[in-house]
Amino acid sequence: MAIVTTEHDGGHGRESGHGEGHHDTPQQRDGKERLALWLFIAGDAVIVALLIFTWIYTRALNTNGMWRGAACTVANPCTDGLGNPLTHEVPKADPWYSVGIAALAVVAALVFWNAERSARDRAGRSAIAGQASLGVLVLLVAIGVQCYQFTALPFTTIVGTYASSFEFFMGSTLAHLLVLAFIGFGMWNRARAGRYDDGRWYQVRLIRFFAVWIALSICLLTFVMSVFA
Repeated sequence: MAIVTTEHDGGHGRESGHGEGHHDTPQQRDGKERLALWLFIAGDAVIVALLIFTWIYTRALNTNGMWRGAACTVANPCTDGLGNPLTHEVPKADPWYSVGIAALAVVAALVFWNAERSARDRAGRSAIAGQASLGVLVLLVAIGVQCYQFTALPFTTIVGTYASSFEFFMGSTLAHLLVLAFIGFGMWNRARAGRYDDGRWYQVRLIRFFAVWIALSICLLTFVMSVFA
């Protein structure tokens, strides 16, 4: 139970209590926000780890040769998700789309990192907003490439575990890019409004943390998709 006392200052009653969140200092709020972000990243990391485990496990298991249909022949056909016969091995996807998307995610993370440095150095709002807009632009290019990759795949989701897993990884990457682009747009808008002036760089650091994690997770998924096809 909080202990509440009443103080009079200039004829106005003022209540003060222990543990009231709205009285937190900027440093205390930053600590709570960082904890919340790390918990979110930890949860997302568990999901990414499960995706990677599923990929490696199903590839190693290769039930009925249906990882990429390696055991499918005219004499011994496999069956796709709709019951249609498969008589050939599913081709690998072009890895360079995924590698390019991962590279763009890394570039965006570096841009947001530089925006944090500018905020720490008390740079003008135009400098921070400009870097935020550049980061969002890079992310939009990555989103465009990811959307195009869906149309350039040499398979559909029903032709084996590899195909369905690959497209699921692409969907996960796209979702992460969209979330980061939305956050980056908010950063640009807040920078224009001067919310990061006078050394108020704590929130920019949180965005940098998240951007680095997104880049790392996309690189991990890209590595698995490209090397263990």
